Amino acid sequence: MRTARRLALTAVVMMAAVVLTGCTHNDGDIGIWFGTWHVETITADGAAVDVDGDYFFQFQSSVFRVSLVQEHEQSVESYGTWSEGDGTMTISFPDASVYYLYVPGLETVNAMTVARQSSSRVTMTHTAGDGVKYVYELKKQP
Repeated sequence: MRTARRLALTAVVMMAAVVLTGCTHNDGDIGIWFGTWHVETITADGAAVDVDGDYFFQFQSSVFRVSLVQEHEQSVESYGTWSEGDGTMTISFPDASVYYLYVPGLETVNAMTVARQSSSRVTMTHTAGDGVKYVYELKKQP
């Protein structure tokens, strides 16, 4: 009886260890980009862009999510894809026929330049199709 109880306890502990040490980054580690980034400021040709709420960028694998959180925690979101190159990032919303969340300066396909990057802060620039240069200041969320 004691051996059966000990065996069952060992099995439970082993299963708990497997569950508790599971991967949180599907498709592997993507470095500092993984997680949620608050868009602290957006400027257009040097002038601050006033937005109604807070934008958040989220990265996982090749999936990009942008959300806008407004008063009373109302949230709207859109999904796209992202890829990173040598000091650049491409964010795209592949199906142009599907509504996507308006973010000042972002279009269907966006070639971003990563101007400054640390593990907690990023500055990205993008020149939109109309020639306006947008700067996005992001801060990593805990």
